[in-house]
Amino acid sequence: MSPTPSAAAPRRGPSRRPIGARIPRATYRLQLHADFGFDAAIPVLPYLARLGVSHVYCSPILRARPGSRHGYDVVDPAEISPELGGEAGFLRFAGAARALGLGLLLDQVPNHMGVFGADNAWWMDVLENGPASPHAAWFDIDWNPPNPALRGRLLVPVLGASYGEVLERGEIVLAAEPARGALVLRYHGHRFPLDPARYHRVLGPAASLAGGAAGERPRRPRPSRKRSRR
Repeated sequence: MSPTPSAAAPRRGPSRRPIGARIPRATYRLQLHADFGFDAAIPVLPYLARLGVSHVYCSPILRARPGSRHGYDVVDPAEISPELGGEAGFLRFAGAARALGLGLLLDQVPNHMGVFGADNAWWMDVLENGPASPHAAWFDIDWNPPNPALRGRLLVPVLGASYGEVLERGEIVLAAEPARGALVLRYHGHRFPLDPARYHRVLGPAASLAGGAAGERPRRPRPSRKRSRR
């Protein structure tokens, strides 16, 4: 009589033991970008496994500024870069690495954040709302520096010349964004939203120049009561 199989007996077949945290033996770094994303990197993995690599060291994979070739200018730390293949592409890449017994190391540094241009929604919110922004604590900003003139303000080195020079050359432009209901300053490729609490400093003089006080509705012309002669 053959013995009854134990319910605890392991099933036969290919072993797919999950790879837990382990000390890397040898790493190989892959620089990912739009032309070499997750799917393009998968065919390289078998070669790395034959080399004896234990872990693949990936460059930053979070959403960076469009066209970034290094990935360190992160603009959304909560999303895997769509230019690399997004979350679905990363899962395919991670699954292929796991099947070969390779671990993954992800390059994530807290101070790697793209703040220039206009792509980082968190940074734009901090520029617009200052310390009141819900994202203000994510950035290492000293809102109370020794210089009283800079308290509650943010000094960002972006101008290519002195403030007076770029202003006279018309490089700083005040613009309205009707879709967002916002007023911004634009300097080349940079966008600096204005504090909504100070919109009246712009809209008040603009209304006066338009021929009326701020908040005054334009008067409609009265219809003529003259009768035409027959």
